[in-house]
Amino acid sequence: MTAPFPQEAYTITTPRLVIRSAGPDDAEALYDLMSTPENQPFDTVQPGLTPDVMRARIGRWKPMTAAGKNAFMAVALRESGQVIGSGGFNCFEDAEGASVAREGDGDVKRRPYLTDTGVVLDHRHWGKGYGRETLCAKVEYAIEQLGCRVVRVETADDNQPWRALMASLGLGRLETKGPVSYDQNIIGWVYRIDSETWSSVRTDLKERGKWPL
Repeated sequence: MTAPFPQEAYTITTPRLVIRSAGPDDAEALYDLMSTPENQPFDTVQPGLTPDVMRARIGRWKPMTAAGKNAFMAVALRESGQVIGSGGFNCFEDAEGASVAREGDGDVKRRPYLTDTGVVLDHRHWGKGYGRETLCAKVEYAIEQLGCRVVRVETADDNQPWRALMASLGLGRLETKGPVSYDQNIIGWVYRIDSETWSSVRTDLKERGKWPL
């Protein structure tokens, strides 16, 4: 647990990617990402989304990141800087499920016990291992740098490619089916990756030559 919490902005660097807090200059790229149906085959494109709406949204994200509420991030190719995806930390909560974010000018209540993460990638970059690299980097950072004990990942009921990815990482055994945190009326697949399981997964991936970091 070496990284400060919260931070004004987060950056996670992997061999091929930079996963970083989104800024105003990312508005066009994130609009393209989120408005393209092929990028979200198991979800719906948000109605009314425009580059200006995305730019305003990014502006609202900044103080929430600094307060320790969440951290919305862009995924960029390290070599070129091209944004090819999104997905940060959707919440920071204590063991009871309450936000640890600071209120007003106060301090954060404590370091987070749980965070929630996911990945959306430009479909033109699927099949290159970027999803695996992004997910592993964020789980590793949350547990080893921020001190989270649990990283939650959720996906749609019919998202078989994501389930296959989780299984390939050795995380299929954590899979449960039930209501997702963002909408109790939606049934999906939920993974609660605890720090002990992640340590064994990391060791196994390294032994198999599959560790992407």
